[in-house]
Amino acid sequence: RGTLAMGKGGNASAAGPAALGKGLNPDRQYTQIRGQVYDITDFAKSHPGGTQLLALAVGRDATILFESHHVRPELVAKTLKSLPKVDTDVNLCPDESFPKPLDSPIYRRIQQRVRDEIMAPLEQKNGRAPSGRGGLVRDAAAVLVFSIAALVWYIKDPCLLSGCALGFAGYWSGTGLQHTANHGGLCKSSFWNQFWGWFGSDVIIGKSSLEWRYHHMVSHHSYCNDHERDQDVYTSFPLIRLDESQPWAWHHQFQQIYTPLVWPFLYAASQVGDFTNVLVNKASPGVEYHGVTKSEVAQYVLGKVAHFGLTLFLPAYLHGFEKTIVPFLTFGAFGSFVLCWFFIVSHNLDGLRPSQLSKETKSDWGRWQIETSATWGNSFWSFLSGGLNYQIEHHMFPGAAHNLYPKMQPIVKEECAKEGIPYNGFDGYFGLLPITGAMFSFLGKMAVNPAKTK
Repeated sequence: RGTLAMGKGGNASAAGPAALGKGLNPDRQYTQIRGQVYDITDFAKSHPGGTQLLALAVGRDATILFESHHVRPELVAKTLKSLPKVDTDVNLCPDESFPKPLDSPIYRRIQQRVRDEIMAPLEQKNGRAPSGRGGLVRDAAAVLVFSIAALVWYIKDPCLLSGCALGFAGYWSGTGLQHTANHGGLCKSSFWNQFWGWFGSDVIIGKSSLEWRYHHMVSHHSYCNDHERDQDVYTSFPLIRLDESQPWAWHHQFQQIYTPLVWPFLYAASQVGDFTNVLVNKASPGVEYHGVTKSEVAQYVLGKVAHFGLTLFLPAYLHGFEKTIVPFLTFGAFGSFVLCWFFIVSHNLDGLRPSQLSKETKSDWGRWQIETSATWGNSFWSFLSGGLNYQIEHHMFPGAAHNLYPKMQPIVKEECAKEGIPYNGFDGYFGLLPITGAMFSFLGKMAVNPAKTK
């Protein structure tokens, strides 16, 4: 039985001519889970998570995506039984070689406890979905009220302070609204998850939610910190060296100094990346967009028009370009700085690199996610970061509402303690400070020329 080639970032080739000539219809959409090819064309209409999330699975092995985003394994099995299987003498893509979630004993135990101790009581008490979705009205409302107020202030009086306020609103919308919504956890309704994911990302912060879903969910979440498959590692190179397997260059010796100085440029880099990846390449680095629809591309264009219309052209029309340009640049730079700071600390510490993991961890998806992530802060910071600070819990349950992560943390810690698995936590209101120090220490370690340490 043949296979098609797989590339960097977990990217699998689409059903090309060789495959299409052996049982695959070019007008249908396929995915592969644990070696079996499924036709998911019709399932897109009834998928509880919506069409956009299912589209991520098209044309690739979606085993990790499928198993990690559903907290009830019995539904996973039931759903797979209902999908049309495709008998073909060529696989859609190579079988997933990375450890799989449901093969992980620690993940299964934590998953069961979260269902029994958190989700079941919430379902009995207020009818909250046992899938972990929804229940974030207060959090979403706070983000929206602050974002709208900051935008109104900025449009009425573009200045450095209103630019910073709008930048923080962009950061908060990016974490507390779009991040959870695009993972499918903000609302019970897939329609509203898709809407708020688009509004919070494309409109408020000017980042394509389409590009983000493939970059973040297909690549980063599936293969956290793997220098060949996680885009967050290999797209930072050669500017920033985040893995000892990456070649060292002379400028890396200064990366502790210049890394925070480049954070403000994330907004500008995102605009270039969005255009290149969505309209030109139809792929993020290493992850092709096999399931993208014309509607998603239209949403991308509409989002850019709305974003720049509100943040640049309307204020410029009202007050002049000269008065607007500095506040506009401030908006992008400040929001980028906060977002980069709060995110980079979560996976870039000494001890979190794959080369530092035990053989047992490298063969266990749950252990891998725990040991390549770090959690900091508390529920207050979870509210202000959309759960971004609870990275260990988020990587175990990416499709859950982020206000459940503080409740999950004690369970994860207890199970880690039983198994002797290191839990990288920096708890408390000031947890951001020590984890930031640890992150800079790690950058310093990666800044050393390996030739001098031999």
